[in-house]
Amino acid sequence: MDLGLSGARALVTGGNRGIGLATARRLSAEGARVALLARDGEALERAAASIEGAVTVQADTTDDTAVRAAVERAAGELGGLDVVVNAAAPRASGGRTPGLAGLDDAEFLVEMDTKALGYARVVRAASAYLLDGGGRIVNVSGMNARKTGSITGSVRNIAVVALTKNLADELGPQGVSAVCVHPGLTVTERNADDGDYLVKAADNALGRAITADEVATAVTFLCSPHAAIVNGGVVTLDGGRPGSLWA
Repeated sequence: MDLGLSGARALVTGGNRGIGLATARRLSAEGARVALLARDGEALERAAASIEGAVTVQADTTDDTAVRAAVERAAGELGGLDVVVNAAAPRASGGRTPGLAGLDDAEFLVEMDTKALGYARVVRAASAYLLDGGGRIVNVSGMNARKTGSITGSVRNIAVVALTKNLADELGPQGVSAVCVHPGLTVTERNADDGDYLVKAADNALGRAITADEVATAVTFLCSPHAAIVNGGVVTLDGGRPGSLWA
């Protein structure tokens, strides 16, 4: 199936590792031209070396001035933007974290600033380019949005869901669609050798851990014109959580 992404211009935040990097590679394989945005310049260049023609833009998504400059540079290098994938976020916890009494105010603010507000900054900076010819936004959230046990994890991910729906409602009539994805515990280069993590990650209906490449394949489809009607909602990519119903 041709996803219709040949020649598309895509910006992927968090593109130096994990789901972001896997998605950038998959988009490139479909013929898209890709720009990677991340804080770590060295990791960014290593990631770009694995993607033919990839553009790199270094920025911290908590810094609006840096984000605006990075997005402008990416759009300039690519000749515009058709797709934005937001995957730049602090590492998610695989288990329960301290409750209300142990809530760290500074950590909470950093997580919200990086993920929810960071995603908003990127889309705000990219919106003029996306609106130029219609575009697609995919925001990577997480299954903590649908469970308790981590106040920061739940709130930051629910915030991404709300952001995505607001973007869809505001930009949809102008030809730009937005969707949120909830990956489950995902095997990446950072945890592939962590036996305890792999056991937890396999706790799904498939009985095995899902990989960043599998998540990236789904995200890439959602970036395509074929998924244009998937707008404002959430797509779950967790292998099927036993006993759970999401109406």
